Amino acid sequence: MTWKNPVAPTVTDSLLLELIQQHEERGPKATAFDTPLRFSSSGDCARALSYQAIGAEVTNPFDAPSIWVTTLGTLIHEKVQDAISRRYPTATFEIKGQIPGVTSGHCDAYIPDYPGGPALYELKTMGGFAFEKSIGLKKQARKFADPEGPRASALMQAAINAYVHQCEWVIIGHISLEGISKGVAASVGMDDIARTIAEWKIPKDVWYPIAEQEIQRQAGIVEDVEQNGVLAGRIIIDEFTPKAIDPEADRPYWKCDYCSYRETCIADGNGIVRLDETVAIRRK
Repeated sequence: MTWKNPVAPTVTDSLLLELIQQHEERGPKATAFDTPLRFSSSGDCARALSYQAIGAEVTNPFDAPSIWVTTLGTLIHEKVQDAISRRYPTATFEIKGQIPGVTSGHCDAYIPDYPGGPALYELKTMGGFAFEKSIGLKKQARKFADPEGPRASALMQAAINAYVHQCEWVIIGHISLEGISKGVAASVGMDDIARTIAEWKIPKDVWYPIAEQEIQRQAGIVEDVEQNGVLAGRIIIDEFTPKAIDPEADRPYWKCDYCSYRETCIADGNGIVRLDETVAIRRK
């Protein structure tokens, strides 16, 4: 043990400790229009959406790293929105939208006079590895190949917002919290902006059916809860394809590790669960 080994923080964690306290004091975030679901849950596991729809108590709240990362993302969003307002003076931000009785949310930006028609803008911040996958950068091979683009969940969220606000375009932006190194960038012909920023412009004929499909899925989950008295099964939308997941698997789907209802889901077990049999504790 030498001075080079880190010690328990006594100074550096001051901001994070305050953020944790503020997060706990705020409590659960309300939906934009008091709907059972929210746009930002698009693509999430149907079981988790069922718990959200019945107002179940969270059993696995945000941990410290999650609070830190989301706070950084919020700060970047605010700065980007401020800059967009000067570039596109007619743009509006955080405006509400809803599919009545089903889902609602806020948009990062609505740009009514975007060239080619109104655009819905959605911003996602991320680490370097996720950013590289989205743009298809293979650092070791020094080439671009097979870009993954934005996550399906991000596109679904933006698509529903665009559907509600009658847009022509969905624009999704990525901002990396790490910059591609100068050496790698030079070898693949990336300019300085491309080392940290990527953007996708998605036409209506692509995003519109995606929005319709996700709205229909969420409406079905709400109907199961409110009319049929059951929770949905553990089915997530993985790259636009339904996929069965299991939080108790040896290597569970990554979103299970971050699910706010993981303990409740495990206790309820697999398959369709009746509302009178769930162990979930309801807030409302």
